[in-house]
This record gives sequence, C-alpha cells and structure tokens, in this order.
Amino acid sequence: MIYRAGGTAAVLSLAVSGAAYAAVQAGSDVIQPLGANRAALAAIGTSGTDSDSGSSAKATQDPMTVSGQSTSVTTLTQDEVQPHQVVTRETKELPAGETKVQTAGVDGVARVTYQVTWADDTEISREAVSRVVLTPAVDQVVLVGTGTATEVALAQAGDGKTPESAQAVAKVLMGSYGWGESEYSCLHSLWTRESSWNYQAKNPSSDAYGIPQSLPGDKMASVSSDWATNPVTQITWGLGYIAGRYGSPCGAWAHSEATGWY
Repeated sequence: MIYRAGGTAAVLSLAVSGAAYAAVQAGSDVIQPLGANRAALAAIGTSGTDSDSGSSAKATQDPMTVSGQSTSVTTLTQDEVQPHQVVTRETKELPAGETKVQTAGVDGVARVTYQVTWADDTEISREAVSRVVLTPAVDQVVLVGTGTATEVALAQAGDGKTPESAQAVAKVLMGSYGWGESEYSCLHSLWTRESSWNYQAKNPSSDAYGIPQSLPGDKMASVSSDWATNPVTQITWGLGYIAGRYGSPCGAWAHSEATGWY
C-alpha cells in the first residue's frame, strides 16, 4: 500500500492473497486495494512521515474506502454424484401395463474442476473446465409390458428348442382352438412318434421336416419364413394343419394309428 503526503511516498509492504491485485489511480491520495482483507489492513497501524511538511499519516480502516469490488479467480476440484438415467423397454413377456425393473440404476461419480470467479468474498460465476469419470453411472432399465395373455404365456413357455419347451408352447397355442388336456394327450403321442418334438428333425426318406414333420418343410413358410429354425412357427403351422384336415389332435392321432402317417 502506498500513501502520498505532499509529493513524497512512504511505502508499506502488506501481504495479501495471491489472487488480489492493486489498481493505481494517478494523482489520488490513496491507492485503492482490490481484494484485500479490511480487518487485516486496519490492524497494521504503521505510519509514514512527510519529509516536506513534517506531518504524519497513520494507516487506519477509515481511509481504505473501496469504490469498486475486488475480483479474483480460483480453481475448485470436487467429486460429484452423476445421477443414473432411467430407460424403458417394451416387452411382450409382461402383461400390458405391467412394469418390472430389469436392471437397477447406480449413480456414478465424476471429478470436476471449476474455474470460480469471486467479487470480494462472493462467488459470482463458475465454469467447469475438466471432468473425469471415476465411476460410470449405470442406467436403470424398466420393462413395460405390452403382451396379451397368449404372448405372456408363450414367453414363459420358452423358445421351443427343447422337447419340454416345445410341449409347453403347444399347450399354450392349443388354447385358441378350444382343445383341452385330452386333445393334448393325443397331440403329445402324435408328435412324439413323428419327431420326438425335435424342431430340427428331418426324415431322410421323405424330406419331412420339423416337429410336425411337414412335407415338404417349406409348407410352413405360410406362417413365417423362419420355419426351419423357429419351433413356434412349426407348432403354429402343425396345429393349423391338424385342425383343417382332421378337426382335432385326437382325429389326427386316430388316423396315424390306422395308417402310420397323418
């Protein structure tokens, strides 16, 4: 801090924050400090003497009136929680309107460095200058049901690629024909004889294919083009074939018993 008395200056050395600085106004009686702590300044109590007039001046708080604000810029680094997001996915495996959390959400953590601008002791702005993810957030995945009762039951039955799963699929699909347990018993016997419920079964002598032993196999393309690899497609086609030609699985089984084919 510099006081002017007459034309001679007495210089006082004052330790202030590294972010503070002085603004010098030419010809003024007091060089105004920016960013200085006023209480510290008032406690200095050091005087300077004017060699021309012999008068003395004492540094007190009163003459340190600041017409503007001190400004400074600092950096601040802190770890911050990064909230997880919620993602919804539709599925036919749940009844329409039902929801289920498939994956629980987990918040992440990021280390953020800010550039902070101060006016005196008041923060007036901050800007993020770097961000490092320490722990990534994990989205919460919520399933939203869109399935009908049949679609849900099929999802629970499985993909049909094992005999047990294929039989469960057949039971579900038979419901649309109004066939009960007795008809399923006939169907079970029929397709056990034909293919052992193997969706990849192929008759080497006739090229009949799949669980219902469609002849030829590509007849099942009337249901879907994935007939060679999708047991549900095969079962859907086979039940329709039985209904159209024999009326019911027991009718098809009776014909197979009599002739060895259906």
